[in-house]
Amino acid sequence: MTTTAVTAKRHIFPAIMLLVGGGWQAFTGIAAIARGGYFTAPAGYAFEFSIAAWGWVHLIVGAFAIAVGIALFTGNATARLLGLILASTSLIANFLWLPIEPAWSIAVIALDTIVIWALATGDNRT
Repeated sequence: MTTTAVTAKRHIFPAIMLLVGGGWQAFTGIAAIARGGYFTAPAGYAFEFSIAAWGWVHLIVGAFAIAVGIALFTGNATARLLGLILASTSLIANFLWLPIEPAWSIAVIALDTIVIWALATGDNRT
């Protein structure tokens, strides 16, 4: 088996988790854009943007996460780096979204943590 095949095989799990997390992000973004009244920010929230703006943030992060998740199946080192950056960005966005939708944010934060761990501890050969 070639080195590229071994590397690609090691990235299957984080790729699938990034696809799932990206899908959740995208669906959250679509829901916030379409039905912003469903989500409400607590009074005095420091990062209080319009819910539609948060929806666009989640939709964009989710779309990029799906794209990078697909790219991770190749085992490319650049895709791995982008996966780490994107999972970290998603984790921060969901931390800021936590007061608005706690359960959903915790689930995505857990997935992002798993992706970061899997990509950071994976095989360093490319």
